[in-house]
Amino acid sequence: MISDKKNELNSFKREIIYEDDDCISIWRYNSKITSFGPVDVEYKYKRGYVFPGTKQSLGQLVKKQRKTKGGH
Repeated sequence: MISDKKNELNSFKREIIYEDDDCISIWRYNSKITSFGPVDVEYKYKRGYVFPGTKQSLGQLVKKQRKTKGGH
């Protein structure tokens, strides 16, 4: 009987994980709370990600330029 309740609880909750080059996002759904969208969304940015609008030092810009040109 306990396992039936656990399976019932799991059928209401689900989690979808998306991953791209910049971050991992975890979308959590719970149909007991709402059926129109996620209840919680968590973003985990990968190492080295620079948020748009943040200022970079000249040294960081030079390193970035060298990486894109292949070190020339």
